[in-house]
Amino acid sequence: MKNLLLTSLFCFAIGALNAQVEPWCGTDQYNESIFAANPDLRLQMHEHLKRVTSGAYASDERDVDCIIPVVVHILHDNGEGNISYEQVQSGIEMLNEDFNRTNEDADDTRDTDDAPFLDIASNMTIRFELAKIDPDGECTNGIQRRYAGSRSYNAGNNMKHYSTGGLDAWDRNYYFNIWIVNSISSGGEGTTLGYAEFPYTGGSSNYGVIIRSDYYGRVGTADGDRTLTHEVGHCLGLLHTFQGGCHGSACDDNGDYCCDTPPVSEAHWSCSPTLNSCDDIPTGDLYGFDAVDQFENFMSYSPCQNMYSEDQKTIVLGNLAGIGFLENLVDPDHHAETGVGLPAILCKAQFMSGDPTVCEGTTIQYFDDSYANVTEWNWTFEGGTPATSTEENPIVSYATAGQYDVTLEVTDGVSTVETTETDFVLILPSPGNTLPYSEGFETIGMIPDNITILTLDEDGEDWWEVTDEVGYTGTHCAFLKNRNNDNRTKDEIISSTFDLSGVDPEDDIIFNFKYAYVRRHSGDDEWLRFYISNNCGETWTLRKNIHGDDLGEEVQNSSYTPESKDEWYQVNVTNINPDYYTEGFRWKIQFENDNGNNIYIDDINMSTASMANLDENEAPTLNLSVYPNPANDFLTISMNLEKQSKVNVTLLNALGQEVGSVYNGQLAMGNNEFSYDVSNLPQGVYFIRSVNAEGLAETIRFVKG
Repeated sequence: MKNLLLTSLFCFAIGALNAQVEPWCGTDQYNESIFAANPDLRLQMHEHLKRVTSGAYASDERDVDCIIPVVVHILHDNGEGNISYEQVQSGIEMLNEDFNRTNEDADDTRDTDDAPFLDIASNMTIRFELAKIDPDGECTNGIQRRYAGSRSYNAGNNMKHYSTGGLDAWDRNYYFNIWIVNSISSGGEGTTLGYAEFPYTGGSSNYGVIIRSDYYGRVGTADGDRTLTHEVGHCLGLLHTFQGGCHGSACDDNGDYCCDTPPVSEAHWSCSPTLNSCDDIPTGDLYGFDAVDQFENFMSYSPCQNMYSEDQKTIVLGNLAGIGFLENLVDPDHHAETGVGLPAILCKAQFMSGDPTVCEGTTIQYFDDSYANVTEWNWTFEGGTPATSTEENPIVSYATAGQYDVTLEVTDGVSTVETTETDFVLILPSPGNTLPYSEGFETIGMIPDNITILTLDEDGEDWWEVTDEVGYTGTHCAFLKNRNNDNRTKDEIISSTFDLSGVDPEDDIIFNFKYAYVRRHSGDDEWLRFYISNNCGETWTLRKNIHGDDLGEEVQNSSYTPESKDEWYQVNVTNINPDYYTEGFRWKIQFENDNGNNIYIDDINMSTASMANLDENEAPTLNLSVYPNPANDFLTISMNLEKQSKVNVTLLNALGQEVGSVYNGQLAMGNNEFSYDVSNLPQGVYFIRSVNAEGLAETIRFVKG
């Protein structure tokens, strides 16, 4: 019966959350998946909570602080979500205020006839502190950082493991783990701000809190939201105040197992002082009457949270004394191993910055991330202005392209430590390279060369490289070893800068490249995308994406290498508009994996139509026209000649290279029309060029759809 009761309790909560439109907590959905896989855990949790609320794990007053050592794992996207130490520390400060009832809004707890909650608002006597010693015995500031790229968005438990692009938990017997990401997968229902794992599962490698970076702390990108307090409450064993909905059963055997938190019908985002969503009075209820909803409670969904209750304190302290790994977590004998409760000392110099790849003339702000108690800073910036600085977080500009070192020396007045990051900064030329541009990977040797080609590798495992085993033209090309990659990560080939500022807005930019690829399975859905930037890569705009059957119809389970030119596809980009004709133009080719096969890139070309001697504004002596435009199957070509003449009509590709003969012979005076089959041409930009016997020429552009 108890198992059935708990099952219905969780099913109700899941239904309520699935109906929500407001953002909040994904804990119920997450833990429901755990209970579904391990049904016995429901009853075990119920029985444990019954023991806790009966006082089975009550402990004597402590003579030392109950300290929870914390490690914060930050998974960011090249700076996006890479929050500062100050923001991390602000989150810890908020936890300490909320758990010890020193929060500024504690006075807002109601003490009225129908909401007598002030007297049961609790000080849990728990202190959270960032760890000072890591599991290897080395000094730490309690923060780990890793670039996770696109995986830092719509994140889940994958970010809790290094092998899937995240960061592994530190031993839960010694550290409380928090993972910070840019956004969290919500399963399509609302917006999830965070979720936690209950301690009743035994403390898996996923135990801890995962939370969005903009909902952690109260400085930087956050504004003081209580999501972290709420999720840590779950990790220490607290349920939602609306758990189980309305009921008149025993208050310590149902709902959230707390007799001082009135039942709530479902999740509410209200601060209405008259909201009373349940008429039932549970057996054993502390108040003895139908009290209004306790929207102040940190385990509600209200934006007016400011308290935990005494019964919630009983559950948390009971779990810290009655669940093995939590008991270890707060064991004072472990303080020396994690460094909590000990004075902070200066032990490491380190720093971070915004994107360290920028154009000439751009500034970069550096942030000291050393620990701890730094009082003085001495920076050295190779190639930068200023060349040195004693500021904590200096701003530096770079006038000349190149790669440069950065050195930071810090002191606390007694000790001094230093670090140098070699080639930390990459400054790209602005204005950039000129057109025409062609890259066939025959002479580049390796990528990235950080001169013309850069790369990005999200998972740190397989990356774009130059192979000398195959090429469309020559014997080299760019190659991504992609067979078996199935983590949806993205790998990119990124250009340096190009100066398009002198290109006539009426002139077309012609860009194309070739790729060879097959799928490993028919269900693979891998993506090839092409982006451009007009501001040196600060922002990117998608201009082409190809996936599924369009990317490659052939299937080959074995590792793929193209064996003939027939296996290569050409991608033509025809939508680079004049807004992108700047000094800081850049392009990138991005591949997203899905358990597919290898992919090869070759013959990257960029020029203008006029550079290919394809002047569409020549005097119209031959009265050349084409239709339809774009054309899919047949292109009709028309010329109105002033006299009979021999005419040579050719088909040119986007680079002005002749790829077909349309007509070569005599045409009569007057209007002449004939059709040309373009159905087998790859999509892209082409030109029809006509030259008569007297040397008069005219060129006209069309698009193969």
